[in-house]
Amino acid sequence: MEDQPETEKAETPERVKRKTPKALWLALIVVMVLGVLWERVRLPNAKERLERVPLKGFGFAGQELPLDEVELKVFGKADVLNRVYSAGGQKFVLTVIDGTNDRHAVHDPLYCFKGAGWSVDGQTVKRIAGGEGKILKLSKEGRQVEAMIWFSDGRERHASAMLYWWQTTVRRITVGKSGAEPILVVLQPADGAVLNWDVLFDAFPALRTI
Repeated sequence: MEDQPETEKAETPERVKRKTPKALWLALIVVMVLGVLWERVRLPNAKERLERVPLKGFGFAGQELPLDEVELKVFGKADVLNRVYSAGGQKFVLTVIDGTNDRHAVHDPLYCFKGAGWSVDGQTVKRIAGGEGKILKLSKEGRQVEAMIWFSDGRERHASAMLYWWQTTVRRITVGKSGAEPILVVLQPADGAVLNWDVLFDAFPALRTI
């Protein structure tokens, strides 16, 4: 049998193993560079969608709730709508977070409530226009309340933090061509009472379009 050419002999398993770390480092560097570039890309945000949420209207009225120092630090550069409303004989706090300019501002709401000292005692899926939200049963120091959360890109709505992170990642990879930025919507009672969600959505129909 003829001897193999030197070039073929050179590619031994040992040499392949020695090359592998270099390839991994190169791939890591490429990913890091792309990550920095994606973070610097200015994507269209959802600020206009937040601005379209009415402050007052027939059967409802709201007022702005200034963010405290801790909230300002947590939300960073994100656009945030934070208001207390009266609608359908109920008072509730509406918080909407657009993380286009600061993805770290949008956390899994379950962790946020737990971090604030609330226990999450149960979760119920609720169908809403364009998808579904999630009703959370919360308790703290003998108090029991409900909150409702969902993520929305203006057309489709869901309550999955994992799906939100996937959508925002794909949106940055495609430089915004995959769709609109999903935003986080959180509804909480303003006075500790249990809210009637059906009445609330009827009295404040903007919730169906956020």
